Amino acid sequence: MFRILGFIIGSVTSIFIILLVVGMPTFNLADTEADQQRYDAAIDKLKAKQHEIESVTGKLSEDMARVAETVESGLESLTDASPEPTSEPVIEDTVTDIPEPFVSPERLNPDPVMDPLWYSFWNPFRSEIAAKGFVSQLEKVTGIDYRIVKVKTGVYEVAFAYNDDTERRTKLTQISAATGLDLPDS
Repeated sequence: MFRILGFIIGSVTSIFIILLVVGMPTFNLADTEADQQRYDAAIDKLKAKQHEIESVTGKLSEDMARVAETVESGLESLTDASPEPTSEPVIEDTVTDIPEPFVSPERLNPDPVMDPLWYSFWNPFRSEIAAKGFVSQLEKVTGIDYRIVKVKTGVYEVAFAYNDDTERRTKLTQISAATGLDLPDS
């Protein structure tokens, strides 16, 4: 009981001291004329901005029309100034065209370019920002290109590209040597 009474007396005393220091606030609840003036001033400012935007838009459309006319006249002058074909005799080659034998597409490109595979080598991150920070530091240290793969919301994996298993192991070894991280399969 005394605790509650002490709390109430302390609260009232605190409020009284704050009001003495700061002063009594003035509430203008019934001042609709001032509110209307502020509202009218805001509307006038918005109308002025709208008029300014319309004038700028009009100037831009005039400028665009002028530029279009200039470009069109430039194109017309280029087509008028194009050199006319001369009537010089054409010397034909005496060599006849020899048809080339059919070459299969496999012989033209024996090694088809395969899309690289991506290997995720680290525990997933919970935020994309953390994954980006990890990737930027790894790229500085190792010089390997990394990608962030979003598995689902809140799960981001860091991966690098590789074409075969030996390249994957080489890159894992390179990452381990450069960073000191203990990676599996390295």
